[in-house]
Amino acid sequence: MTPIVINACTGRMGQELLKAAINDQQVEIVGAMAREQHKKLGTDIGYLVGMEPQGVFVGDDLSVTLNERKVLIDFSLPDHSIETLAHAVSANSPVVIGTTGFSDEQKEKISEAAKIIPIVFAANYSLGVNSLLGLVKQATQLLGDKADIEIFEAHHKYKKDSPSGTALALGEAVAETKGQDLNEVAEWARHGIGEREPGAIGFSVMRAGDIVGTHEVVFALNGELVTLRHEAQTRQCFAQGAIEAAKWLLGKPAGLYDMQDVLGLKD
Repeated sequence: MTPIVINACTGRMGQELLKAAINDQQVEIVGAMAREQHKKLGTDIGYLVGMEPQGVFVGDDLSVTLNERKVLIDFSLPDHSIETLAHAVSANSPVVIGTTGFSDEQKEKISEAAKIIPIVFAANYSLGVNSLLGLVKQATQLLGDKADIEIFEAHHKYKKDSPSGTALALGEAVAETKGQDLNEVAEWARHGIGEREPGAIGFSVMRAGDIVGTHEVVFALNGELVTLRHEAQTRQCFAQGAIEAAKWLLGKPAGLYDMQDVLGLKD
């Protein structure tokens, strides 16, 4: 059994993580955290997700919950995630981070923390998306010098960061394969008059309704298109991947890992 602590457990992803963990016989939820004075504090996590009571109650004090034998899973907001990471470092607790939208400075703090504790940090935890990253690299090797490359992503109207972390990871996969710096070739938005920049990687973003997550990478050649697409139909694919990451991470040495490590997809 892998003991896990779920941060931001009352949020959309937090509740999906609770359901995935309750249904996984290889993990044990030993803590479920919310912010101070949250209205759900003291609620049994089973009631929180419409399941039988579990005997674990929503709390707000990470400092008494974490230790090196418990894996913290954090899908929250960037500032809160960095605050949470400081508690994990103090407790020497492994961390799975699914938060997106970090600034470069915050990413540097994660890298520094990974010198002390093991961290899995990924933009997306689904098996499908992590397979897509590998397929995008292969397609770029074959078509990257011949095609115009565009990345499209769509999410629900409440998502705060844009483009999504997954879209950025797909862009990085293309740019790294081509030996480029994504920040130098990305076209984040288009308006007005002007032709497409040669070699650019274009990004398009949609925020609407309750879309869970859709990502497409288009390789446009003269007279034909090659499109690689992933559509998440429920958030459970992300939650289940994060649970697998937690099981994999326990006992690993300090370091910064991603889902490619967890799934054994690294070259």
